[in-house]
Amino acid sequence: MTPKPKSFARLAFIALMAALQLLAPIGDTHAAKFDEKLKAPEAPTNEALKVAIREYFDVYARATAESPAGMVRDKAAHSKWYDTQWLVQRAIDTKRDLGDLSQFGITPNPLAEYSYSIDLAKYPQWSPLNTSMLRLLEPVLVDAYTPDLKARGFRDQDIDIIKAYAAKNRPDRAAYPEKLSLSESFASKVQQRLARKEKFEAPQMLVYLYQNSRIQAEAERAWTESLLDSLDQQRQRILESYFAEQISQTSMAIGPDDIEAATVWTRHSIVSGEYSRLLEAEKAQVRDMEVHQ
Repeated sequence: MTPKPKSFARLAFIALMAALQLLAPIGDTHAAKFDEKLKAPEAPTNEALKVAIREYFDVYARATAESPAGMVRDKAAHSKWYDTQWLVQRAIDTKRDLGDLSQFGITPNPLAEYSYSIDLAKYPQWSPLNTSMLRLLEPVLVDAYTPDLKARGFRDQDIDIIKAYAAKNRPDRAAYPEKLSLSESFASKVQQRLARKEKFEAPQMLVYLYQNSRIQAEAERAWTESLLDSLDQQRQRILESYFAEQISQTSMAIGPDDIEAATVWTRHSIVSGEYSRLLEAEKAQVRDMEVHQ
């Protein structure tokens, strides 16, 4: 789901900074601009939430009818997952009684108020294949998975392909140009709003977070699809089944996000100039790295 409370906006900003630090030289790219008219989906009613989840579960069933990779290869289905988990998160943020969602695998977590748990072994719908395959970005985890993958039919050259792909391609790098453009135009819009003595509140913050995280989610889906395509059909099937099993061995905890705190932090950082200073410092560091490459 979305990042957890306390430093929600700052975590989004740190993620952007991490992308900057990983950046390789980039040519012409599509620039995403912050669109205030593109509203983030609001917290649904309990009944509307159930309808949305049922619709998504149907989409998931169709997309994965032949393999778990269907959710990676079907961009529209993956987008439906993103929007549905967003709605669940926003409903949880209200801290109201959401009713009985156990038919969808969502049950109250007795250890944390307003928090919920999902057993992914029974409800893998909440964790598409790319969410576990992203672990292959870490060389140490690739090494840890290698014995199991070889036992299933991977060869040394297949492991080398994964390592080379992960070293050269990263979803953060792919998402960076759009997220940077979005963040800069967002800050400009907020500054204009405040200059007109208009309020900057949680709804505007959610619009930015929705647009920003959608870019990242799509980059991660595309990264996973391309990784699969770098392998032959047999190795693709092995990887799909292996990481489908990895998903089934985990659970998910979801608690409310502190959007109000995120809004306050963001407003202060933009007004004080901290947002711009951090962004320019990181961009300068990236330019310096490019010069010395």
